[in-house]
Amino acid sequence: MRRLGTVALALAAAACSTARGDRSQAPPATATTAAVTAPTDEAARDPAIGSTTTEGTITRAFVVSSVDGETSDAAPKRARADQTVTLYAVIVVGDGKTAAYFTDAPALNVGGKPAVVRPLAEAPAATLRWRKIEPTAQTMSNTESGEFKFETISYQATAMPDASGEGAIAADVHPTLTPDHGNGVGTMRYQIEVAQGDRVIASPGAEARRGKGSGGLTDDVHRISLRRDDTYLGYLTELYGQPYIWASAGKTDRTHQSERLEGCDCADFVVYGRRRMGKDIPYTWTGALPEVTKLLAEGDRAADGVIRDDHGKPLPFTTAGDIILFPRHVGVLTRDVEPIGILDDGDIMMHSLFDTPKEVAIRDSNYADTHIQLRRWK
Repeated sequence: MRRLGTVALALAAAACSTARGDRSQAPPATATTAAVTAPTDEAARDPAIGSTTTEGTITRAFVVSSVDGETSDAAPKRARADQTVTLYAVIVVGDGKTAAYFTDAPALNVGGKPAVVRPLAEAPAATLRWRKIEPTAQTMSNTESGEFKFETISYQATAMPDASGEGAIAADVHPTLTPDHGNGVGTMRYQIEVAQGDRVIASPGAEARRGKGSGGLTDDVHRISLRRDDTYLGYLTELYGQPYIWASAGKTDRTHQSERLEGCDCADFVVYGRRRMGKDIPYTWTGALPEVTKLLAEGDRAADGVIRDDHGKPLPFTTAGDIILFPRHVGVLTRDVEPIGILDDGDIMMHSLFDTPKEVAIRDSNYADTHIQLRRWK
């Protein structure tokens, strides 16, 4: 089913359990916001860079990255966890045609064009510090005010003290302010701060807001997404570390909060992976998922934890990547555990529900006692 074309209806992109356009229902009271404290110790490594013999005023600093040694640029990157993703600090001295770029990136593109670079060690003397720009809450709502609007996602800069003074670092997407469910996969944003004397120049950070139609940050805040692999489940892991957003939405599918890796609700989470596989499926709500999937089996949890149909026959564990659809919620099957071959409440699913995306046993999904459908993407 295609999304209806008006902006008003596009903005009503639905949450896991709310039909399009219906914003009268607030999220359940179980939604919580994580309390956070930013690390403050940035003294683990000497942050000094550059040379005292080099003159010039640093006018700009920004972050670029490279995947597997390719030319570095400032564009957001998506890569597999087995690929080498390197972040580089770039310091600019001067302006316009006289600007000089200092970086340890072996090749650099600026504005789509190759730039002549000099090593960071030859830059004017300064200090360099790295920070992650992280969401501070694991869950939030776009209906917090009682009606739909793009709520501001709270971000905070957290120190990377072991990276201070380093011109090149490996991309580290482990969150520090919210639970780390990804174990090395997910999305992270980065900032550098350069101090030359009493002048401080920083790349865009938590203040770089998109404005209307989004609660998140612009792509000027350098973003890296690492996934497990190039499967449907692997693409879903790119959203790890990003908040659950009740009624996540976008003015269009291409500008959706999930598409921009700002966060997702449960339905948009499962759709994201399919879209990353090149399937033209609109972001939607749980009630519309039967239109883009086919029913494989359905049943309810019995006293022994096995999911059984109306005749008492156990449902099969079909295939990892199949949809497990509950009333008002949805996840994705990821792993069959003993007893092998049948669906029971100990089998593992991936979902997002009042927490950043993660894998849990079906029994821990809060929906195991509801009716269950196994569905497959058409």
